Amino acid sequence: MKRTIKTEAIVLRKRPLPNQDKIITLFTKELGKVVAFAKGIKKITSRRLPHVQTANLINAVLYKKDSRFYLQETDLISGFSQIKKNPHKIQLLYLFLFVVERLLPENQLETDAYKLVLKFLIELSETESQGSSLLTKYLNKVLKLLGYSKEDKSYEELRNAIEEIIHEKMPELHI
Repeated sequence: MKRTIKTEAIVLRKRPLPNQDKIITLFTKELGKVVAFAKGIKKITSRRLPHVQTANLINAVLYKKDSRFYLQETDLISGFSQIKKNPHKIQLLYLFLFVVERLLPENQLETDAYKLVLKFLIELSETESQGSSLLTKYLNKVLKLLGYSKEDKSYEELRNAIEEIIHEKMPELHI
């Protein structure tokens, strides 16, 4: 395997470290879900910091050393600003990404799931409605695609099923 990989990715999650670094969870087109260290990203001179906001679509250059990935470079493709202007859409977005991040296996290619998450982001940014039914539709699709469910469920049934699978409570949805 090449040591440097350039890939398209969706930022699923960021976790701060005590120094100038962060741990970034990316859902990449070529590698699936990857956890990468972003060294020095909290420095004021870092050009990568604005690109790694949750739900951004980016081009990322990852460097693999031993069994760890390091985020070297980023270019922003889309920040999905239409979603981030609407507080309700932000809530739906974070809830969806929370579920996807917990359900996806690490370092396993999931091309169809990647396309599905991207399609959700695009549809959520383009919809005029509040999008709660969109969330239910896409959560059903994700569960089916990853083999956790065979039939469509209501939001409450989805919530219970997901909490049982991930062994933790989902964030509340305030409509």
